[in-house]
Amino acid sequence: MDSSYILSTINPVTGFLLALTFFLIWKNHPGKKYILNWSLAFAAGSIGYAFEFFNFFIANFRFANGVNIFLPVSMLLMARGICLRYAGRSPDRLLLSAITFCGMIGCWLSFGDHNALIRGSIVSAGAVVTMIAAMTAILRAPERDRIDLSIFMVLLALTILLPVRPLVSFLIEGAPHIDAIEVTSFWAVSLKVGGLFAWIAFALLFLLRIASDLLSELNAQSVTDALSGMLNRRGFFDTAGSVVRDATPKLPVSVFLLDIDHFKKVNDTYGHQVGDQVIRNVAEALHTNAPESAIIGRLGGEEFAIVLPNTNRKAALAFAEALRMNLERLSHAGIPDDHPVTVSIGLAQGTGNALDELLHDADMALYKAKSGGRNKIEVNGGEAFRDQSTRMPGRLVRALQ
Repeated sequence: MDSSYILSTINPVTGFLLALTFFLIWKNHPGKKYILNWSLAFAAGSIGYAFEFFNFFIANFRFANGVNIFLPVSMLLMARGICLRYAGRSPDRLLLSAITFCGMIGCWLSFGDHNALIRGSIVSAGAVVTMIAAMTAILRAPERDRIDLSIFMVLLALTILLPVRPLVSFLIEGAPHIDAIEVTSFWAVSLKVGGLFAWIAFALLFLLRIASDLLSELNAQSVTDALSGMLNRRGFFDTAGSVVRDATPKLPVSVFLLDIDHFKKVNDTYGHQVGDQVIRNVAEALHTNAPESAIIGRLGGEEFAIVLPNTNRKAALAFAEALRMNLERLSHAGIPDDHPVTVSIGLAQGTGNALDELLHDADMALYKAKSGGRNKIEVNGGEAFRDQSTRMPGRLVRALQ
C-alpha cells in the first residue's frame, strides 16, 4: 500500500480521537457547553482533513474543498468554546458572519480565478477574526492563570501563521492552482503539519484547563454547604481564621453567632422541606444584608456565623439589630405570616484573638440571648463563663432549643 494512504489518515484519525475524548468529558459534565464546542471543533477538522484520504477513491473529494469548508468551521467552534469558557457567552453573529462572508468570497473567486493563494488568504482572514475574538475573551476574563496565557499564546501564533503560510508558500512554490495542488506540496504539507501541531497544543491546554476547572469546583464544594450555598464549617474556619488574627485595637473584628429560634418546632410543625427552605431564605438574607467584606458560614443545623472585619462594637450592634429585624419580617413559604421565624444573635469583638476564642464568647452571648427570651442580641457574655470549661460552645444553645 502506498504510504500516502497512511499519511493521509494521521490528521483525520487524530481529530476524531480528540473529538471523542472531549465528547466523553462533556457527557460527564453536560453543563459545560464549551467542552462540547471543542469536541465539535475537532470533529469538523477531522472531516476536513479526511477529504484527502477519500480523494484517493473519489475524485470529487478534493483536499482543498475539505479544508476550505470544514477547517474554518472547526476554528469557529474552537473560538466559540473559548468565548463561552472565559466570557460566559459567544459573539455568534460576529463569528458566523466572518466565516460565512470570507468563505463565500473564497468560493466566488475560485470560479473565476483559480489562484489558491487568493482563496486561501481570504478564507484565512475569516479564521483570523475568530481567533481574535477568542483572544479578546481571554484578555477580558476577570482572572487568568498560566494555562490561560498559554492558550492565548497559541491563538496568537495561529493568528500570525494563518495569513503568513500562503505568502511563504507563494515565495517557495509560486501561486498554486486550486485544481493542481499536490498533496506533497508545501501548500498542503504545511497546512496538515500546522493543523496537527495546533490540535495537539490546543488539546493539551484544553485538557489542563478542564482538569483545573473541575479541581477548583471540587475544592469549592468541599468548603461549601450544599443546602445554603454558603461556606460550611471547614470553609468558614479556613477563611475567617487569618482575618480574625489580623485584627488590631484600632481595626477590631466583630464575630456573630446567629441561631434560628425554635427551629426544631418549625421542622416538627411544618416539615423538613419547609425547614430547609427557611435555612435557604435566611442564608440568602444574610448575603443580601451583609457587606461584601463579611465572611459568612453555616456551622451546622440552624447556626450561622458572621465575621465583619474592621467593625467596632457600635457598628456591629447596629448591623446585628438591622439584620434581626429584617429576618423577623422575612416571609417563608409554608409558614403563616402571623408565626414569624426569628433569630437570636450573640456578638463578640476581637483585636487579635484566636477565632475559637471569639466564637466561644459569641456562643456565651448567644446563650444569654436564648435564655433571655430569644429574638434578641447579646454582646460578648463570655466573661462569666470563660473559666467553666465543662460548658462547651454549642451545647449551651442546643440545650435551650
